[in-house]
Amino acid sequence: MNSQQKLIKASAELIEYLHKIVLEYQITEPELRQIVEFLTQVGRQNEFQLLFDVLGISIIVDDITYGQEHDSTAHNVEGPLYRAGAPLRTPPVKLCADDEEGDLLIMSGQVISAADKRPLAHAMLDVWQTNQHGYYENQDEAQADYNLRGRLLTDEHGRYEFQTIVPGAYEVTRGGPVGNLLLALGRHAWRPSHIHFKVACEGFAPLTTMLFMVGDPWLHSDAINAVKESLVVKLEKHDSPEAMRQRGLFRPFCTCNYDFELKETVAVR
Repeated sequence: MNSQQKLIKASAELIEYLHKIVLEYQITEPELRQIVEFLTQVGRQNEFQLLFDVLGISIIVDDITYGQEHDSTAHNVEGPLYRAGAPLRTPPVKLCADDEEGDLLIMSGQVISAADKRPLAHAMLDVWQTNQHGYYENQDEAQADYNLRGRLLTDEHGRYEFQTIVPGAYEVTRGGPVGNLLLALGRHAWRPSHIHFKVACEGFAPLTTMLFMVGDPWLHSDAINAVKESLVVKLEKHDSPEAMRQRGLFRPFCTCNYDFELKETVAVR
């Protein structure tokens, strides 16, 4: 079934289902006007992607599109706050200034082939996250342009490392029509702390995903239902003077190690 056939069939079934709902719940004209006004506000405030996220549709579509792979790193939704063109940062890579508020985090690992585990040199990682208060820089005028965002390359052994801070959990909407909907449904709007990644290497399928932190209070009730067990990582705290001295740091820090496994693309002949 091609895309047009899917659209025709799905539209017919959706219309039939909506008619059934209207009849079953005896929707009145004032109630219909409320629905129309809600959808109008969603459009005006550009929250349709957010609406699909909190309805759990985005993650289902992502799984249909990319599959639920068990032999490579799990894919995940991009989210609405990605910015292309993040600066290419050179070692030692830092996603923020040294005085950024929050717990220091040093993230490291390898990018490897899922098939044979060989390291992938010069793979590109595009990373973005919130600050400790749960705001991305394009939501917060107080943050510098492209703060807590950056691109970096793996070394000859497929290794990567960057310094950042532990991101904060946040509400996916602070007001707006989708936020009002969640409030009316008695649902919270919180997402657990996470870091987004796009990973690319020539000859391999590009990966978009995110990593979550063990122990986050919202880990098991993510507002968009995007948490996958294989993407939950543990942070190790280091607060000894010796550990700080070795890293050239003057405050305690956390470390986290995670390897991204990419699937090789099949050459078309």
